[in-house]
Amino acid sequence: MDSYKTLIEIGSFSIKTIIYSELNHEFSIIGTGKTRSKGYNGEEIENFDDFIDCIKNSIVQAEKQANYIIKDAFILVTNQSVQIKKTQKDLNLNGAIVEKNDLRKISKIKIPQDENYLYNIYTSHYKIDDKLITDNPVGLNCNKLSIISLVSMIDMKQINLLDNIFQKLQIKILNYLDSTTSYYFYLKNKPKTKTNVVLIDYGFNNINIIVIKNKVLHFIKKIPQGCKKISDDLVNIHNISFDFAEKLKISTIDLSDTRNSTVEIPIWEEFGDNKKKNVGHDNLKEITLDRLDETFELVLKSLPKDKSFYSYVFTGGGSKIKNFYNYFRTKHGYDIQFLEPPKSCGIPKVLNDASIMSLYSSFWLLTNKSSKSDDFIQKIDSFSSKVWYKRFVDLL
Repeated sequence: MDSYKTLIEIGSFSIKTIIYSELNHEFSIIGTGKTRSKGYNGEEIENFDDFIDCIKNSIVQAEKQANYIIKDAFILVTNQSVQIKKTQKDLNLNGAIVEKNDLRKISKIKIPQDENYLYNIYTSHYKIDDKLITDNPVGLNCNKLSIISLVSMIDMKQINLLDNIFQKLQIKILNYLDSTTSYYFYLKNKPKTKTNVVLIDYGFNNINIIVIKNKVLHFIKKIPQGCKKISDDLVNIHNISFDFAEKLKISTIDLSDTRNSTVEIPIWEEFGDNKKKNVGHDNLKEITLDRLDETFELVLKSLPKDKSFYSYVFTGGGSKIKNFYNYFRTKHGYDIQFLEPPKSCGIPKVLNDASIMSLYSSFWLLTNKSSKSDDFIQKIDSFSSKVWYKRFVDLL
């Protein structure tokens, strides 16, 4: 018999819902929903009723597709209420061979916790005598075994607020996830992922930067320079509605188009007749490019100085701007790739693009957990059984 689970992303631009089924350890996405966020600016609720309604509408869309009523759900949080820290716990073995029981022992060592945060602990990797890294140290000799974990801390104020909202919707929250750890484990375990990766999630309010070096999380940073800035510029310069500015940004403006065609835009007026005017495409493109130049100069300056070669990977709604690849390659000199869910994942084509990748990576995280309880131990943990070694060079 199928077992159903739900994952809901609370995003600054949209609320997204996935319902997936499990049958014989096979997972299938059977329902999806997406609605524009209302009453919520990504950090604070501005209108409680509007916010609940848009969450409910996203849920109902997915329920109709799946023919299933959601009773509980995992919640993906993507705003500033999330903090990610690394922690290391050590176990002295005095040259003995590492056994599975040692993994259980080291995982049960407690870490200090702040009662103002909800904690999820994810195993990143192990270290052998501070020199070698492995995902599976069983069978190796060492004097000191270390476990490196990613600690996801979500502010309890955010948790309590969302708990109340979903209680009103009669949905039990199973756990909270964050996009950083979801992206990291997805990329780490993706077969074709390079060893060194810079992931830039170009979202609506923020840019989330994740640097993976030697398959270990090396650097994270959130910059409040999302693609909403482009829409705000278009609104302020041309006095158009925000929704129309969003449409221009994604559907009309082409960063490689040099024809300077004319674009008809409606002038927003609170009172009076709706008026329209013609604007050259080059003008709209210039506004967009100015903001992109400013944004990614800031992004690239914020990256750690490193002589290693990195692959640049983009995801998020901002990366959907037409010919963004050509812009970034020409302006900044990097070839880039785009991270999107697989076409065969079960998400409808109309929704399956980079803007839903954070939700898909969290779905992957939940459905690729190890089924062996010996392997992990605290809520969500390491997923790879593959052993890999690298020299330990400034990983922490």
